[in-house]
Amino acid sequence: MRFFGRNHQMPTREDLREQQQRAEKTIAALERGQIPPYVRNRIESQKAQGQPWTSDLSVNEWLLLQQYGLKPVGMVMGSSVYHIGYSATNYRGTWASRRMPDLEAALLEGRKLALNRLQEEAQLLGAHAVVGISLDTRLPDLHSHQTEFVAFGTAVLLDGLPVPKEPLLCTVSAVDFVKLMQSGTVPISVGLGVSAYYQCSTRQDAWQEGSWYNQEMVHFSESTYEVRHLAMRNLERQIRDVGGTGVLAHETFMKVYEMEADHGAGEQTDHILEFVAIGTIVSVAKNSPQPTIRMGILMNDSTPNSTEPEELA
Repeated sequence: MRFFGRNHQMPTREDLREQQQRAEKTIAALERGQIPPYVRNRIESQKAQGQPWTSDLSVNEWLLLQQYGLKPVGMVMGSSVYHIGYSATNYRGTWASRRMPDLEAALLEGRKLALNRLQEEAQLLGAHAVVGISLDTRLPDLHSHQTEFVAFGTAVLLDGLPVPKEPLLCTVSAVDFVKLMQSGTVPISVGLGVSAYYQCSTRQDAWQEGSWYNQEMVHFSESTYEVRHLAMRNLERQIRDVGGTGVLAHETFMKVYEMEADHGAGEQTDHILEFVAIGTIVSVAKNSPQPTIRMGILMNDSTPNSTEPEELA
């Protein structure tokens, strides 16, 4: 009997066998930190047959890339569903605020796996760089042990230059990437500063939360300062390790999760703070040319019919 007019056909043994073999090969590749074989085959086929490319570029970005000899070769992605071995209940009721190094390590490693797989896809496409990289994190809830890390970006190719072994990874946009190359600033890699901190509430905090007076909750302020400081220190360490001089396209965000805890004087609310700083590590040469800024005023309402690229500020 058909269910809602659909004829459900059971898979054959051959179908199940192929599905199982594909799953085993995928798991083996992921355990090595690589992308699944069928994704690799799709990308190689796209490159060999000259199939249409995809990107997240705007029209202006695409036109500017064309003018400077760059072309998009495809949108690339990296993903990792990471098991975080800590349990929030392990920290429940602790008597002091402190770092959570095991959580920090998991949040950093999951993102690195996603970025490495994005880079592998770009490498298969023969790209020189990936621009406009964005990182997303999907945590179902505080008590969940599984978190998905996803990275997206557009792989680009520079005509006439040899393909590097590892494409550059940049959070900067395609337009900003062109500006950096013109100014002699070399993008090196994506920098990640991650920190996690457990904030233990006190009786004073509980009293302040129920107070009728306007006042700063200094213990909470101290925790936000500490978690930011730890993340930025980790990012600065990465910059030094790769020989960079600074970081651009810098984005930061903080997440705060509430934890109900018992410190012997009844239930109160503790907090777990997660702070992430992401940006493009760059190396600036001492004698790099400085861009010139020119100002002009149009004396009429018409737009000049010029196809020349705008001055780069």
